[in-house]
Amino acid sequence: MLEQLREWLEGWPGWDSTPEIAIDGLDLAGGAVSLRPGGASESSFQGDILGGGRLSTSYRFWLELRLEKPVGDPGAGLHNAALVLALQDWVNTQNARGKVPLLFESGRQSLRAMGAGLQQAGPDGLARYRLELVAEHITELKGETDGEEQED
Repeated sequence: MLEQLREWLEGWPGWDSTPEIAIDGLDLAGGAVSLRPGGASESSFQGDILGGGRLSTSYRFWLELRLEKPVGDPGAGLHNAALVLALQDWVNTQNARGKVPLLFESGRQSLRAMGAGLQQAGPDGLARYRLELVAEHITELKGETDGEEQED
């Protein structure tokens, strides 16, 4: 799942150059991008009278970007903010168009981006920005048939 999401994010046309997106770490020198899993955040089941229903689970991921933001340079901050917001818009537009990576083998899915913003700026001229990605997976479960539950 992380690998498919990472490869898809690397295809965003707004990158100045295609970044190497590290999974679970910002250990690259200079500007870096990291994708961190956040796990399942919520799960709900809506049952029907036949014993089936709809299972919906949301999975959270954090996309973190370490970008140059020299102290006293407001232009760099504006550029970085525009970059992160454009990435958020791209993810949401791709979701609306049904062009998100296939993260699950069955069921329906969506991918949203939200909460883009500055997390921390340091005296070293680097700042960390974060974007929350939420993948929702919806599976339709059929009711009991001969005592066995079936999935769609």
